[in-house]
Amino acid sequence: MTQNAGETYIKNVNGKNKEYSIKFVKKKRTVTTYTAKGEIKEYPVDFTQYITRYKGEIKNRKIFKWVPFIKSYGEIAVQTIGWLSIFLGLIIFIEIFEILEYFISLNFGQSTLYLVAIIVPFTGVYTWSTGTFLLRRVKYVSATRCKRCYKNYAYEEREEPDIEEISTEDSYTISITRYWKCKYCGHIDSSESPEGIKTYKGTKQKPVKIMCEKCGKTELNSECRDPDVREENLGMTKIIITTRYYKCKYCGKLNTTEEKTESESSLFD
Repeated sequence: MTQNAGETYIKNVNGKNKEYSIKFVKKKRTVTTYTAKGEIKEYPVDFTQYITRYKGEIKNRKIFKWVPFIKSYGEIAVQTIGWLSIFLGLIIFIEIFEILEYFISLNFGQSTLYLVAIIVPFTGVYTWSTGTFLLRRVKYVSATRCKRCYKNYAYEEREEPDIEEISTEDSYTISITRYWKCKYCGHIDSSESPEGIKTYKGTKQKPVKIMCEKCGKTELNSECRDPDVREENLGMTKIIITTRYYKCKYCGKLNTTEEKTESESSLFD
């Protein structure tokens, strides 16, 4: 048996107030266990999906419309250069101590060694960044190639994308649907993917004081489920958004909070 209940809210997304909805879907699933005698036992368990839907932002894609070498050598060559740059950058970064030992063995002066200690890590990071730059832009070229006339950079977004987040007790997923129109032949298309956003369940924190959005009462409240965590890399910046769930003790309203943190992406993200 499935029961649905939905609520609509106003949410601030990138400085703009947007309407979003939360839908509660109660379902049953079968859990299989083994008894002490090794017998298989199945029984139904209730679980709830929290389905959040809202409109996203149309991306500014002008910065993606330049991919070096692609017209002369094609996508495969650019992808190969990108991967080689990433591996070379990682090797340089990992082998930095051996490189420094080599220059020390040549009896260079201290000022020269300091210069090498600065240049070598920078070279590794720059080479790695160049590889990721090429791979992201090649991926963009493939995504915006028209499926009917096969021209590159043909697709343009015709409306804001739909974003759907599905949260259960033990899982959290996100899906982004973008709507395309070819600027050359007018072909209409759409695509659905997580767009490289990493999602997983986090860990609960200590109880905090939460004011209910419905009844207005403030009470020390514990999280009613593990939080949802989404990680997104934007260039060299990693953005982490944690959504926590609290259930009001008085009216039963589900209240959520969001925590946003930014940090530098590591070489291994």
